[in-house]
Amino acid sequence: MPTDLLAGIRILDFTLAAVGPFCTRVLCDLGAEVIHVEWPRARHDGQAFDPDATRFRRDQMLADNQSDQLFAHVNAGKKSLAINLKSPEGLELIRELVVACDVVVENMTPRVMQNLGLTYPELKRLNPRIVMCSMSGFGQGGLDGDTTKPCSDPIAQAMSGLSWLTGERDSYPYSIGGGIADTITSMVGVAAILAALLSRTTSGEGQFVDLAMVESVAYLDCTSLPYSAMTGRQVGARNGAQNSYQSPMGPLKAKDGYLSIQAYGEGPDSPWGRVAQLIGRVDMIDDPRYRTDAARVVNVADVVEAIELWLGSLPSRDIALTLFGAERILCAPILSQLDMLSHPYFAERGTFGDIEYPGLGPVTMVQPPFKFSDASAYVRGPAPEMGEHTRTLLADILGVDHGRFEELVRSEAVFESAAGRARGRQA
Repeated sequence: MPTDLLAGIRILDFTLAAVGPFCTRVLCDLGAEVIHVEWPRARHDGQAFDPDATRFRRDQMLADNQSDQLFAHVNAGKKSLAINLKSPEGLELIRELVVACDVVVENMTPRVMQNLGLTYPELKRLNPRIVMCSMSGFGQGGLDGDTTKPCSDPIAQAMSGLSWLTGERDSYPYSIGGGIADTITSMVGVAAILAALLSRTTSGEGQFVDLAMVESVAYLDCTSLPYSAMTGRQVGARNGAQNSYQSPMGPLKAKDGYLSIQAYGEGPDSPWGRVAQLIGRVDMIDDPRYRTDAARVVNVADVVEAIELWLGSLPSRDIALTLFGAERILCAPILSQLDMLSHPYFAERGTFGDIEYPGLGPVTMVQPPFKFSDASAYVRGPAPEMGEHTRTLLADILGVDHGRFEELVRSEAVFESAAGRARGRQA
């Protein structure tokens, strides 16, 4: 029977937005128990807010603002623990929970955890085995010594060099969509946390991980940044639609859509040579303007024009892909997110799966890409309602009985929404 690789690992999750929550969502997919610490607060998009109401209404889940879908995606399968961190009683509960946890993850500016008295030295005093990962834009030292300076996905892309590489060659740099800096940092955080947990099995002690978004994105640049670091030279041009060091390499327009190819090298037997023969332009193989990758990068407009003229003569993109594939040319269709939902490749891989949301019905979620031989990785359930698990978590971990729990609610140290109670009764 497949096992949960992180079974028995309990994570206390003090994260908001995307960069931290996606990290803990991945760990949850791998079998960890993730306790999302939160407190009722106004919605950042300005919509009316009722802390007792469900946060998964159909109109919100189908809205175009993407914030509700983001929350459901990055918090899927977690448990919600609504504790007031401004309450002395709430903070004391957190300290007690740290003793029973393996990992603490937070993504606030460095001063926040310091002001709460929840720094790593304090957590380590409570639990020497605790692993703490602090994700921030610029690291615990801040930017130019300013630890209050916030960061976001496009800011991290800008400072990491990613934006400089992206965009049309002689125009503005671009930011890549999809929250790429958030997700890169999250995955680097997953690797660091798992390494610290592995080290703990022999050392018996936890670790503190100081993770900066800017540095994480820079770390994953395996071409341009190492080139500049080793040569002292700047990469010559942004990629634009086509790559800046090989050609053709990138999107091309067919009659009914876009596709992407990579055809490098020189001579008739190279991928480029096979493309030239396929499109009926054998003259370009030995022409000095197109013979090498470097030459084709300079004259990329001619290369694209030649290939797209041929693509326009074909009935469809699929025929072009078939012909490229027959010549062993790296190629793929450029798919929209909606295209992906119905593409047979993703159906075969099980990329998407429905999760049942009480009162809402099935919601299609993106499943984790890990396919283990004898272990399971999957979305563990819906994202939680506010404070849905507050009562059961405090009872199961700290032994808080009903009377004590009601006292904590009255003192506003903890919270359990009506929607959370209703879902708990349905479970």
